[in-house]
Amino acid sequence: MKIKTISKTLVILMIAALTALSVCACGGSDGGKTPAVADIAQAIIDKYPLSSAMSQVTGEDKIKNVYGFDAADYSEIAAYVNNSGTEQDEIVIVKASSSDKVDAIKEKLQNRMTAKMNSTKNYLPEQYEMISKCEVASKGDYVRMFISPNAEDMVNIFNAQFE
Repeated sequence: MKIKTISKTLVILMIAALTALSVCACGGSDGGKTPAVADIAQAIIDKYPLSSAMSQVTGEDKIKNVYGFDAADYSEIAAYVNNSGTEQDEIVIVKASSSDKVDAIKEKLQNRMTAKMNSTKNYLPEQYEMISKCEVASKGDYVRMFISPNAEDMVNIFNAQFE
């Protein structure tokens, strides 16, 4: 009788373990696709070409200066800023080097957006309004900030890259 009970218990434990493993194997990603940041940015730029005042932020030193990211914080980045002084458009897509870096990247991008809002509030009210409608958000290890009159559509293009 004891052997039968032990056998049943063992079978139940094995089923529970297999169930737990199968659940773990199915979770953990946002659909499985991990597009290159440059490809996401290109899909956006294809629909919304950059103005002549926009330039790409490249180089570890410049990225650190503009956004505060250390090279160890990210594995890929595509960042474009408007250098006109009056237009505040900015496209930033970052793939964090690990999931524990996502919140720090989001915070730094949020700080940049807040600084843009503060600098435009009294002098460029139309730009302030545009910025205030935008957001910093993440999807898995990817973090994005789109400051543009087309930000909502850019978010849709971004999300479509993961489908």
